[in-house]
Amino acid sequence: MSFLSRSAMAKAAAASLVVAAALAVVAFRIAPPGRAHGVQFLPSGTPAQLSSFIDESGAAVNVESYRGKVLILNLWAAWCVPCLQEMPSLDRLAERLPENEFAVVAVTHDKIGDTAAKRAFDRLGLHRLKLYLDPEGNLSREIGARGMPTTLILGANGAPLSFREGEATWDSDEMIDYLKALAEPTPRTG
Repeated sequence: MSFLSRSAMAKAAAASLVVAAALAVVAFRIAPPGRAHGVQFLPSGTPAQLSSFIDESGAAVNVESYRGKVLILNLWAAWCVPCLQEMPSLDRLAERLPENEFAVVAVTHDKIGDTAAKRAFDRLGLHRLKLYLDPEGNLSREIGARGMPTTLILGANGAPLSFREGEATWDSDEMIDYLKALAEPTPRTG
């Protein structure tokens, strides 16, 4: 014998179906099959035109300064638990990839000074990543970030190659192989 009425059980079952369907849609968008940890390949084209951001001292930095390297541009927030969970793997990724071929840059929508982002960086004990700030949130709008974390991978020529929404284990062997394959020049045909 159940303590719930048939009406209550039907409502609970309907709610469970809605939640399951929503989770299936989210899982598909975050980790489509056949792609390294849900990183979506983008056709290479023209260099991305993105706003500059700043370092901790307030000096302007822009994506053009990373030309010649594959740029892993991660947008994150100090209030975002998945962002904080993936930050150590980004730090380890920066250590594992050759500096002359790759740059791992984490940018947050925060102000200069003793902020939540600065405290999070310090608390996580990150050694390779530097704190970059986008106080106006221009990068998020230009990239089309719908949430945090969002990562855009630009090729050595500055053109978008891949896009990832959601947390990833960036320093996994599979991901590093994927990133190294992106760095390889595309053979010319004809």
